[in-house]
Amino acid sequence: MIDARSPEAPLTETASQPPSLLRVPSFAPALLAILFAILAEAMGGSYMALLAVQKVGMTPLQLTAFLTVGAVSGIVATTLFGHLHDRRPRLWPLYASLVAKILGFLVAAVATEPWMLIANAAVIFGLSSASFALLFAMAKGYLDQVGGIAVARGMAALRLASSLSWAVGPALGALFVSLWSFAGVFVGAALLGLAALATVMVSRLRVVPQEAASRRRFDLSAVMDMAPAALALTAFHTAMFMGSNAMSIVVGQQLGSEADVGWLFSLCAALEVVVMAVFVIRPQARASRGLLAFGFALFAGYFVLAFVWPTLLSLYVGQVLRAAGIGIVSIVGMAFVQERLPGRAGAASALFGNSVSAGAVLSGIGTGVLGASFGYWSIFLVCAGFCVLGGLAFLIGGKRD
Repeated sequence: MIDARSPEAPLTETASQPPSLLRVPSFAPALLAILFAILAEAMGGSYMALLAVQKVGMTPLQLTAFLTVGAVSGIVATTLFGHLHDRRPRLWPLYASLVAKILGFLVAAVATEPWMLIANAAVIFGLSSASFALLFAMAKGYLDQVGGIAVARGMAALRLASSLSWAVGPALGALFVSLWSFAGVFVGAALLGLAALATVMVSRLRVVPQEAASRRRFDLSAVMDMAPAALALTAFHTAMFMGSNAMSIVVGQQLGSEADVGWLFSLCAALEVVVMAVFVIRPQARASRGLLAFGFALFAGYFVLAFVWPTLLSLYVGQVLRAAGIGIVSIVGMAFVQERLPGRAGAASALFGNSVSAGAVLSGIGTGVLGASFGYWSIFLVCAGFCVLGGLAFLIGGKRD
């Protein structure tokens, strides 16, 4: 009988009968840890911008600083920990990032001044950002032991778990905010972060070292090859975060209620689960640039719809386009990065994770500056432009292959 905690006893895949993902050593607890960690992010993150503006009373420029500094420190932490994962696999960076996630949400629960939230973002939330890349890289190591289509199916399952977290998390946030105001949301998020940490510790997850011979050299040619993907994914995450901030603010202050904010996020994530389930059932052998460009086009359509029809109903209807765009770009985008950096799961996950953080930096600047200058509805049109830029980057970059 195979011990699920033993990386020395890998399964092998056959074309006729690929193994169940639940039988891949240590994949199940890694998946559960990802579910809890991102559920915490979904629950707390859905109300972070509204907390800063409505409870703490941040000005647009203070909001820009708050949304930016944590993302910058997150890029540094994720880059360092990602490369460390490939060169000297250790668990302490994952432990540190998960503990930081717990502490960060607890501080948010009691913060009453802008400087408290800004300092929390710069130090604690920045460190916690690395948990996403580290958990995905760890799970990728176990999938690589099996190889074949199981890798694509497993990575799609991880992204599906992420979207499932976003389907449940904001709804939990909507419940907690109605029962216990903002404090309840962030205390609940901290408890979910604790559940992720406990899962890693109790299941005794280990980092699987990758074969040095299979690693791609991280030289100038690799940087140039990855540049279009990095640009496209950064544009995608900028649009995703900046659009989420704008949606949260305009719904909470103009169109609906605080509960509507949570329901919109949850509806989108629930639809994402449906889209991503298709990739789990029918995984792609290789990432497609054309499919990525199509995902960007769908995402742009959501922002255009919101801008030309600025109502609560249009935002609910538009979640179909938003979910399809996010689902396609998230799964195929991560698969594309992993394919281009073989043997470097940590670096590839860090690159994807840093595109998330870079998008958060730009979205923080954009949300504050555009909100102060042109109003929050203008952000939707700018986000559509970022989607067009991202789709073109993948298509034009493909001509060099």
